[in-house]
Amino acid sequence: MKNKETTRYPGVFRIDQAKYWIRAKVVDPRTGKDKEIDRILEGVTAHEAAQKRDLLINEVKFPVELTQKARVGEFAQSWMKSKALKLDSSTVRTYADALENHVLPALGDFYYDALTSQDVQRWIDGALTRGWTSEKRGSKRDSKATRRAYTRDTVSGWFRVFRTMTRDAMATLRLERDPTLRIAFPEASTDDEVSNALSAEELSAFLDAMKVDYPQHYPLVVMLAYTGLRFCHASALHWEDWDETKCVLRISRKNVRGKLGSVTRKKRAPKEYPVLPELAEILKMHRERLEAAAKENPDLTKKGYMFPSSVGTLRTPNSLDRAWGKCLTKAKILRRFTVHGLRYTFTDLVRLANVYAVVRRALTGHVTEEMQRHYSTVGIDEKRAAIRGVLRLVPPMPSTTKPASTTEGGVQGGVSEVVEKLAS
Repeated sequence: MKNKETTRYPGVFRIDQAKYWIRAKVVDPRTGKDKEIDRILEGVTAHEAAQKRDLLINEVKFPVELTQKARVGEFAQSWMKSKALKLDSSTVRTYADALENHVLPALGDFYYDALTSQDVQRWIDGALTRGWTSEKRGSKRDSKATRRAYTRDTVSGWFRVFRTMTRDAMATLRLERDPTLRIAFPEASTDDEVSNALSAEELSAFLDAMKVDYPQHYPLVVMLAYTGLRFCHASALHWEDWDETKCVLRISRKNVRGKLGSVTRKKRAPKEYPVLPELAEILKMHRERLEAAAKENPDLTKKGYMFPSSVGTLRTPNSLDRAWGKCLTKAKILRRFTVHGLRYTFTDLVRLANVYAVVRRALTGHVTEEMQRHYSTVGIDEKRAAIRGVLRLVPPMPSTTKPASTTEGGVQGGVSEVVEKLAS
């Protein structure tokens, strides 16, 4: 039976009491071709169906004008769906947390084309001043709500996510201005930050403590210390990744919260890594220990992980927490030092070993010199040695020496003497 078109609303056909069929043919201004609108709506009145038909027609006729009125929250949903197809799961979770818990509660209801830099600045200022509420640990009677401030770096991280989304929105929605421009943050502290890296002597003491007190963790910690690998890459290694004949370790996967994935462009790793005899010997002894323990607990070697947990699953960084703290204390390292700090330490040590920058980046997986500098901690002794090297090349004039004349040949004579010394 043919559906009857309502006389009051052209293009709206009634199917039953609360179901309507809407149809229309519109010329798409972007292509010049006809575009069909054909949709069935349930749970609506004839008037609501007609309104929906008009909205769909206008979306085709005036696509730019309508997309400009998208709210920040609406655009964020489609943006996250697109990013989920391209980024690794950990980055997607970081983006989602920043948007859902921090950006959208403050800015989600704004239309993107009406959002201003002042609105974004107010959100930044509010996040820095209000902070968040936490409860002290203890009994329920004694626990009290306390106010804690977000750090500058934390809020800056949320802002970077929002800025990345906004840059995409400017292209998609054809926004005329960027609301993330000229956003100010408090000045970073000028106090010397505590380095998350160890000196060669401190690293030696730390590794000695780990070897004696926690031999089950020692091989993994040594691998991190002597290769500079990230924990996510080292903890995902299988024994099959180690080619003993060629003395090469192949990095092809990562471990994020107990899930394996491929190595991403954001967190790169060298595809092959040389295994020197000293490290190879440690790995061989580690494998023998695992095989011996597997006689009582077959799960340890069932999946072939090089550094499995005590039940044979993938390791997480916090599995080292207890041993880490004890070994830091035993090595008399009182400042904060994390697992990722071993990567900083390795970067410093290869630089101190006068390894060429190109080779350093190949070992650490850093793409740019800027990232290499970020992972480098230049100490006062290294700076002093650098200045001493300059002075060896161009020694200063003794204070008792008469200043060189600025007349013709005076300054040139001083430089000539230095050049002659260097040449000799």
